[in-house]
Amino acid sequence: MPKLYIIPLTQAGVVEYLDTIIGMIRESYSKAGVDFEVYSWPEVLKPSLKCYDWDRMQYRAGCIIEDLYRGVSSLDEGGYFVGVGMIDGYEPGLNFVFGLAEPRKRTGVVFTKRLKEEFYGRPAKFDLYVERVAKEVVHELGHLLGLPHCHNKRCVMSFSNSIVDVDSKERFFCDECSLTLKKLVLH
Repeated sequence: MPKLYIIPLTQAGVVEYLDTIIGMIRESYSKAGVDFEVYSWPEVLKPSLKCYDWDRMQYRAGCIIEDLYRGVSSLDEGGYFVGVGMIDGYEPGLNFVFGLAEPRKRTGVVFTKRLKEEFYGRPAKFDLYVERVAKEVVHELGHLLGLPHCHNKRCVMSFSNSIVDVDSKERFFCDECSLTLKKLVLH
């Protein structure tokens, strides 16, 4: 059974929700016919300031993935690692990203700052925030396992260019992605 490690990159906005998010991740994959052992990393691994772009006031996603990979991947050679932090991230050529995955390194990152209602000047909604974070972790883990973006806008593997896109998709895989996922994991 594959192992997933959720690594908090910040205390606030992540650690207090981890148990709930982990349950949602398990449910999403179980519904697709794939079971995971999901673990919460025992400590917060703050991103390095070398990954911070002071001009943009955002973290470079690829840099954080590289740091995580070097720091934790040797602890479980077959495991998958996803860092989650209430920070803002981007990749060159994009204004922001909700997350990024590097399948060859079995490592991904999810940025939750733009997943909070407060970012858009609206009142906080715990359930909505947690659902959004779980969707993005499920999505990035899907990439780590080999799934591409899906054309089905309801599928968790559809590309999210805005918070509206995140809210429009479900936390679950479409039938086609579920089938592909089972083939990827079971072989």
